[in-house]
Amino acid sequence: MHSLKLIPVFLLLLLCQGTTAVAHTGLPNMAFAWSNGKIVVDTQREGRTLGGYTAFTIRFDGTLKPYQMSDAGISGFGFNPGSIIQYQIESTLMKWSAVENRWLRDGFDERLSIRLAFAAREVSASEGENTHGMIASLGSTGSFEGTHPLFELTTADGSAPDDGAYMIAMTLFGTDEQDGSITHPPSKPFLLALHLNVSNNFGQTAFNQAFDQFPGTPLSDYSRLDQLYDWAETNFSEFFPHAAQSRFVFGIYARCYNSTICVGSRRGKVFTTGGPFGGLTDHGSLESFFEAAGL
Repeated sequence: MHSLKLIPVFLLLLLCQGTTAVAHTGLPNMAFAWSNGKIVVDTQREGRTLGGYTAFTIRFDGTLKPYQMSDAGISGFGFNPGSIIQYQIESTLMKWSAVENRWLRDGFDERLSIRLAFAAREVSASEGENTHGMIASLGSTGSFEGTHPLFELTTADGSAPDDGAYMIAMTLFGTDEQDGSITHPPSKPFLLALHLNVSNNFGQTAFNQAFDQFPGTPLSDYSRLDQLYDWAETNFSEFFPHAAQSRFVFGIYARCYNSTICVGSRRGKVFTTGGPFGGLTDHGSLESFFEAAGL
């Protein structure tokens, strides 16, 4: 009789566990919030600081699928309803070399697949930078949680990826679901530090050594870029004749005008296209333009 009385209690516990699993945000919970006109990164304080940026550690420690990980979660609060929250990949894949004591940007075969909202984006040492994908369509709500990306490390020839540390940079932004205009300007870039230790030869100590060194990849400061574009519209109206909204054009943060001219920046350089500039024109260092604008 006592065992029969325990059955409803046991079922209740199972139901409670199931409810918790649905709301489970994962480890780490990469949490973001829209506050005072900007996207705040890591509101749950589950990241670490690396080179002045927030870095989230993604651990590949499964047994059945050791090169896949889907436990990490993404959540967001306070965003504008009717927006689509997206991520932009800000760098190619980097790999830590314990021999050279530095982050490599080429010379390795591993690649990272990120699957979110039924679409996958792949990042390698040579591809994937400036691509983006959807995280959540907010509809009538301004929040999302329990969104779990699927991360997978592979190689081109199908061999097992090396144990070690890998890294990419990302940013979040929001667009209007109707016309694609930016409703939430891009956040400050953040880093995903991937820790693979399938063969148990790259433990926490080795990972910490890699994590002590910032990879040095140039990352966009979108708020500063908007200020630069505003300055250009004020001082060079013959080229940029009216105020325009910044948006991602083929992954490049740019502004386009009725004069058919577009201006944008990528990898620390300024580019234009259209009008008197003709095709894509490289105008040199972004920093020199920041200096000229007093930014």
